[in-house]
Amino acid sequence: MLALRKRHIGAAAVMAISLSLTLSACGGSDSAAPADSATASAADEAVVALVPADLTTKGTIVFGTELGYPPFEMTEADGTTLTGFDIDLANAAASLMGLKAEFKNSSFDSIIPSVISKRFDAGISSFTVNAEREKQVDFASYLNSGDAGVVPTGNPKGIALDLTMCGTKVGVLKGSTQETVSAPQLNAACKKAGKSEIAFTVIAASDQMPIALQSGRVDALVTDSGNAGDVAKNSNGKFEVPPGALLNPVILGALSAKGSGVAQALQAAFQKLIDNGTYQQIADKYNLSTSVITTSEVNPKV
Repeated sequence: MLALRKRHIGAAAVMAISLSLTLSACGGSDSAAPADSATASAADEAVVALVPADLTTKGTIVFGTELGYPPFEMTEADGTTLTGFDIDLANAAASLMGLKAEFKNSSFDSIIPSVISKRFDAGISSFTVNAEREKQVDFASYLNSGDAGVVPTGNPKGIALDLTMCGTKVGVLKGSTQETVSAPQLNAACKKAGKSEIAFTVIAASDQMPIALQSGRVDALVTDSGNAGDVAKNSNGKFEVPPGALLNPVILGALSAKGSGVAQALQAAFQKLIDNGTYQQIADKYNLSTSVITTSEVNPKV
């Protein structure tokens, strides 16, 4: 019932990717992921009509994202080509909008402020839609999710997203709903049951999460279910997702500045991709077919 936000990778790969991400984040460089056969789409007249004039004029839509969070946003082995569910979906939506998608790597907790300040036109980084965030930005929904866990293979401490987690050390990503919602919720349950609280470690970046688990700094990770499964799958047998229901089922959405009109254009593009089957193709590619939605909404009720 936990969920993680990064797969396990070897030490050399960690160093190379960490350097790449640091340079990108510090330099503010743009990286545009090439559209593949699943994401290449012609502009759609009805969608284009909803695109704000400033985006139409510049011909691009800049998304803030935090790389290193498979299967949603990551780089391929060459260290530069972007891939992942969110990347493919954003590219396909931008094509329908008559725009080119560009991506700026940024720390997860800085994306919303950067969208509000108009540094980015939108954010797509496995963001949970919640009432507090909807006060700050507009959302266009695109996927279902929930919290799941990642533990060492064999689950030596018998951890699940319940009272078995009390008294253990658990990692969560800085700025995530796992930090702000799930952690207090889990500790409240521990306190009510008269058990020791969970010692939560707030981890600054997604690519540091599996490192913390492998090193023993934490006993488990909590992240969204799609990422948790990917982390376990790509850990060379080191990690697994413990059984049990997901905690706090949620909706994921792409976000944009409140009242900017970008969310309406993205929602129309997402719905077109749902209706024409492209969305399902992208979900199947990243093993997220059980998380698909049938209707995209602007600021869904949560």
